[in-house]
Amino acid sequence: MHDLCFNGVFSDAGTPVIPAANKGYRYGDGFFETLRVHRSAIPLWSFHRNRILKSMDLLDYSFAAGISVAHLYDQIIELCTRNQCRENARVRLSFSNGNGGLFDQSATNYLIEATPLTPLNIAGVGLVLGLYPEMQKERHCFSGLKLANALLFSRAAQFCTRQGWDDCLIQNSRHQVIESCISNLFWIRGKQLFTPPVTEGCVEGVFRAYLMAAEPGIKEESCTPETLKEADELFLTNALRGVREVFRFEDKTYAGHQTAALCQRHHGLLFP
Repeated sequence: MHDLCFNGVFSDAGTPVIPAANKGYRYGDGFFETLRVHRSAIPLWSFHRNRILKSMDLLDYSFAAGISVAHLYDQIIELCTRNQCRENARVRLSFSNGNGGLFDQSATNYLIEATPLTPLNIAGVGLVLGLYPEMQKERHCFSGLKLANALLFSRAAQFCTRQGWDDCLIQNSRHQVIESCISNLFWIRGKQLFTPPVTEGCVEGVFRAYLMAAEPGIKEESCTPETLKEADELFLTNALRGVREVFRFEDKTYAGHQTAALCQRHHGLLFP
């Protein structure tokens, strides 16, 4: 048995809380945030907070009176305490544009879920990637957000599973490689780090933002499958697992020496 938190009210996770009129359910009109709690704290909270505020501003969402993003932090930690996972937890924050029809406006609903996160022994374990061919991601002013309407990522993840890959890479409508199903993409050529620019449609990932601040020499550059096959190393990042080394993309294998050092340094700083 474990709890969840819906609009600030804690209840058993088996009790339905989202009504049929919820606009996230009806129309995919929402966004979400996935974060990690480590030893009763959220190491990347300032980056999560900034992305939540940006998402709400772009989507023109607003909380009910008396609620702010600051309240969410305390409720997350309280939920982890109730669910006995304050040491290491995976938390999903789901936001939806209230209830009603397409033209209705109401206060933003939010749902917090927290489950134990088992730390992975990721040292020396590289991922196997492929390229997702069925759909491409459109570039627009909302493409950097983690939108609730995530059919592309769901289909890509299912395709990935059928292929036996660990993850797969997604292209935009110009056939530029921009991200994976659940992570941002980086590559190394020589000693230089690169990542696709958010203007090409990738999610503005929290760990991506952290790494760009911590490693100021990273260059944003357009990426194609050929770019990745000319790289020396590839890695993926997200807020739950940090840096993940890539062993193979299609028929190209990669060394992981620089990635391993990067991973060890930042995991040590964030999740000691």
